[in-house]
Amino acid sequence: MTGKTYLYSFFTIVICLFSIRTYSQQLPKREFRGVWVATIGNIDWPSVKAGNNVAQQKQEFIDLLDQHRSAGLNAIILQVRPAADAFYAKGREPWSRYLTGETGITTFAIL
Repeated sequence: MTGKTYLYSFFTIVICLFSIRTYSQQLPKREFRGVWVATIGNIDWPSVKAGNNVAQQKQEFIDLLDQHRSAGLNAIILQVRPAADAFYAKGREPWSRYLTGETGITTFAIL
């Protein structure tokens, strides 16, 4: 190979590498950055220390949302049926014991 061939090969490789690097750094128009919030066993929410205190559970949830927003996340996937029960009013499913301490007891609606 001659010196010109080496030079053309070198520049071709540099251009290819530069274009790959530039392409990989382009940001998408929309991006899903989410987090799974587990409720079974009070892993993420509500905390055990909140107990049956509705105001404290609400504040913990708001704080959790604010924390994830400040981390740059734009979606929350909230587990709402931890153990064949529900965190929302539903015809046949009982209220979750992770909200009130006892399965089926409905004293409030958080969400």
